[in-house]
Amino acid sequence: MRKYLAEFLGTFILVFVGTGSVVYSAATTPSPLTVALAFGLALAVAIYAFGHISGGHFNPAVSLSMAIQKRLTWIEFVGYVIAQVFGAIVASAAVYGGVAAYLKSPTVTQALSGQKMSVSQFVNLAGLGQTNFADGQTLAAFLFELVLTFLFILVISIVTKLANVPAGIIIGLWLAALIIVALPITGGAFNPARALAPAIFVQGKALGHVWVYILANLLGGVLAAFAANFFNKNVKEEA
Repeated sequence: MRKYLAEFLGTFILVFVGTGSVVYSAATTPSPLTVALAFGLALAVAIYAFGHISGGHFNPAVSLSMAIQKRLTWIEFVGYVIAQVFGAIVASAAVYGGVAAYLKSPTVTQALSGQKMSVSQFVNLAGLGQTNFADGQTLAAFLFELVLTFLFILVISIVTKLANVPAGIIIGLWLAALIIVALPITGGAFNPARALAPAIFVQGKALGHVWVYILANLLGGVLAAFAANFFNKNVKEEA
């Protein structure tokens, strides 16, 4: 139970801080760097806080890859995915719940020149930090998410096998770097739970496109597992 709770909380932190950095700076137009660092630092903090309990996955694609590598049992995999998806959904609900307070902030009031905006109007306009891509770009989005998720999880699988390496920092910075690359094209999910949760609340095209992220991210995790098994041959487990 401790492992599943750790995965729930870690995923909550990742999605709440990451998507919150997008939503609560919508009035001032967030930069790609601040969004990427929010996700990366949130992941690093979550890994250091809960990694010693659950391994610090916070991502169904990572858990799938670890199960294939036999670093996680398939029963644990199911529990991890449930905890991760639930944590992401609760995080998106929390971000949604904070919109009302955000709309009353001086920053938003000034940006709207005193005009009133309801929570639903704001979400319809600014979203909840959901990932999406342009119409007609399904294949490009799929390939981007597939390749970058593969690279993301491959690095995770390698650095977490090495002793005396600050894996949490490396993984967090690696996520931030990949998000900067993917942000204008797919939003940079690399995580089915992160892609699904805000889309459930926003619906529309984001929910219609979410299958691309789920499929591409999971397939990237599968490919990363086989590549990691090759590169990690004869590598001793981290002490």
